[in-house]
Amino acid sequence: MVNMEREVGLTFREKLRLEVFAGFKKTALVIGLSYVVVLTLFIVSVQYSQLAGGTNDIVSYFNTVHWKSDRLFAKLEEKGLNQFLSGHLSEREMFRKVYQESTRLPFRSAISIYNPRGTLLLSTRLPNRNGLQDDAFVKIALPNINRETEDRLMKDYQGNPFLLKMKAIWSKGVKIGYLVLYIDGNDFESGLKIGATQYVIADRFNHLFTSNSLQDRTLSWQKINANQLKKWMTISEGNLILHQWKSLSQELFLYTSIVVLPLSYLLIFTGFFVLGIMSLLIALARGLSERIASHSSDSIALLVQDLEKIVNGYQDKVVVRTEDEFGYLAQKINSLLNTLQRLFHQTLALEQEKTTVERKLLEAQFNPHFLYNSLESIKILIDFNPHKAQAIILALNRVLRYSITSQEEYATLASDFDILEDFLAVNQVRFEDFSFLLSYPEDLQGLRVPKLFLLPLVENALKYGMQSRHDLAIKVELQMTDRYVHIYVLDNGPGFSQSFKDDFARYFKAGQTEHGLVNSYSRLVMLYPSATIELCQVDTLNGVLLQFERKQACYG
Repeated sequence: MVNMEREVGLTFREKLRLEVFAGFKKTALVIGLSYVVVLTLFIVSVQYSQLAGGTNDIVSYFNTVHWKSDRLFAKLEEKGLNQFLSGHLSEREMFRKVYQESTRLPFRSAISIYNPRGTLLLSTRLPNRNGLQDDAFVKIALPNINRETEDRLMKDYQGNPFLLKMKAIWSKGVKIGYLVLYIDGNDFESGLKIGATQYVIADRFNHLFTSNSLQDRTLSWQKINANQLKKWMTISEGNLILHQWKSLSQELFLYTSIVVLPLSYLLIFTGFFVLGIMSLLIALARGLSERIASHSSDSIALLVQDLEKIVNGYQDKVVVRTEDEFGYLAQKINSLLNTLQRLFHQTLALEQEKTTVERKLLEAQFNPHFLYNSLESIKILIDFNPHKAQAIILALNRVLRYSITSQEEYATLASDFDILEDFLAVNQVRFEDFSFLLSYPEDLQGLRVPKLFLLPLVENALKYGMQSRHDLAIKVELQMTDRYVHIYVLDNGPGFSQSFKDDFARYFKAGQTEHGLVNSYSRLVMLYPSATIELCQVDTLNGVLLQFERKQACYG
């Protein structure tokens, strides 16, 4: 409740400033978090690229070791290995050649030669204190070696890991012996330059061969956790670590990793970085929101001042000061004011028209001349045609009663035409040669129409038609189409003058309700907005056509 009261008590400028500032703070937060994500991804991608480079260097180095080992085997076969195995080359001479070729390798190694039965014939390894008891592993593995060089891992009696590259020696399709190259795992990395990348090489049984990690070196012949090393990313002891792994051969696998940054350092660094960025953005947002609020509220304040002057009558429109959205708003307000002003004048004109219509209606209903002439005609008829006089009295009575007793503004077409017929019948007594015809479709009997809305048109026809001829004929007819209801008021009088036809449009535009045509049309259009009026001629008859859309018709 307190917050709502405070918000209600704020000015528009302050509300706008707070809303804009809140939006900018959210934007600053999003930008800050985006910086965290982008910076973290950048650091991780750089480190991962370094990890991939180190991994490729190790793979390349291992391939080089593999190629040089194969080359060593090929050189020994070229320099008399087959003769030594067949007994045609002395052990001393073969030892010299083996020693000469093995020293060219970039890492510490040893070579052993076995006959087909697995008996050791020559070795550059120093015997241990119990003899070469670790040869048991080699003798088990040798029968499974065929033509391709194969890799195996083993350890000596001191627990030192060795990579064994074993190859069978063939002569004329017969296996005549074996070559075994011992690569010391502790000396494997001597030719590697891989920077911060840490690696582990192990066999398919997860036995460790070599590693540049001090932690992994203590594992000795223990098994590594390959599942942990195959993960893309791990967190260990507060450090974020990236991993890769590749297959070096059917027996050996390479697992590499790199420490991105200590996680605490990364969080602290990115936190301070984001805090700085957000502080800068919020400071800028505060000033920018103040300028936006000031600019917007100033324009609105000027609009409010102009509207107050308009309400108090000091000016009639808003001054357009800018070409931006507020200028556009001012133009629309002026357009709205013009529309309201036009509607006000139209409403005022309708009210004036209504008053005039009511006055004209009363004048038509209680026209002293009409009553006087009607009574004079009845007086004459009583003496020689009392029955007709009685009919005229009844007709006059119905006309007067209809106009006096009914308070409704609208009536049905049938009842209105009955009274119009009585009115014309009374006038027919006065003018012996006068005739009239009223007709309408039966479907329109219940049509709602303004009460006596055709009376001004009929009176005009009587007034001006009788000035030129005594055999005046008036015809009032309603017709109906699929779309429109047509109302014809015609007579055989002289018709409208050319000056009236020329001023016809001006009469309606000016709203001169004192004219009978405008009177009838104005009352009809208030009930049926689609109504139109026009001068017309049907055969020899002249008159007026009123029409409106049939879909708007309403029935009583």
